[in-house]
Amino acid sequence: MKAEGRRQKTEGNRQKAEGRAASTALCLLPTADCLLPTPHSPLPTFRRGMTLAELLISMTILSMMSVVLAGMSNAVNSAWSYTKGIEETDLQAQAAIERIEYMLSQTGTYKLVNQPTRAGIAIVNRPVGKSQLPDVLVLWTGGRSGGMAASGVQARLPIVSELLIYSWDSNTPANLIEAAFPGQTEVFDFTASDLSTQVINLLSSKTAEIIPLCERLRVSSLSATGAATSSPPPATGPSSPYGPSMPMSAPSSPSTSSTSSSSALSVGNLRFTLAQNPSDTELATATPQTTAWTQLNWPQGTFGNRSGMRQATLQIELQVEPDGIVRASDTVTAIPFFGSASLRYVYEP
Repeated sequence: MKAEGRRQKTEGNRQKAEGRAASTALCLLPTADCLLPTPHSPLPTFRRGMTLAELLISMTILSMMSVVLAGMSNAVNSAWSYTKGIEETDLQAQAAIERIEYMLSQTGTYKLVNQPTRAGIAIVNRPVGKSQLPDVLVLWTGGRSGGMAASGVQARLPIVSELLIYSWDSNTPANLIEAAFPGQTEVFDFTASDLSTQVINLLSSKTAEIIPLCERLRVSSLSATGAATSSPPPATGPSSPYGPSMPMSAPSSPSTSSTSSSSALSVGNLRFTLAQNPSDTELATATPQTTAWTQLNWPQGTFGNRSGMRQATLQIELQVEPDGIVRASDTVTAIPFFGSASLRYVYEP
């Protein structure tokens, strides 16, 4: 009896196992019955998706964050570019000024028979339309290697190959250039009546060897009559410790005639100033060994009966664009740079 009971119990367990296997096999079929829980299977779980409103809000927040990040990136890039431009501009301008100041220290002097001692330095007014711009500097340095000052006072006129000329390039006004003239054997007289014509011809000659010292000069426009090419009054550059800055002409306005616009001339914003102490006028009115001679404003009070210490002071002003882009003349992006150097020599009448 006990054996029969165990057999029936085992048979019942086997039938239950077969039933569970059949139920599991039926759930593998792609029918809706699979969604119904079986006695021995876990309940199915479902994950709810985002609603349209939630999706729109998420996209709006993401768009706002993208705009903010793009603005920050653009601001950082602009600040970096401007700072880099300022640094490069400062390097170019300072290098150009230091080059001119150094070559001034190499400038020589000469004294001809029955003539006073003269320093080999001159500022020439360049004719632009009807204007005269003091933007050409001539130095008698002995060439790019310098050394003329160490040669002492010469008893001859300078030679063109010993000159250096500084100005803006007539072909590219944004360039401050240094021009040398190797091989030129003509004499050069700093007191010549046609000095301006000689210098301008030298700058435009094919034998001139030109090196750019700065390529970011601010460029202004002048009409052929020397006036600004626009109807508004010309803007004025930053104030200079050496006096009023050069006039900066404004860009052409729609009311400007086509004739004036076509005749506009571009000029680089560069200016040189030379002051000699005592001045030529003071020396012309004073005779050695007189009271007027002793009362001249000699540098450091250094003078004798027939000679005295004279000082030539060169002042440099240039305006440079921080990024090298040529803009309208009435913009305020240009940065002014100033330089000053002195040359002292013994003057004899």
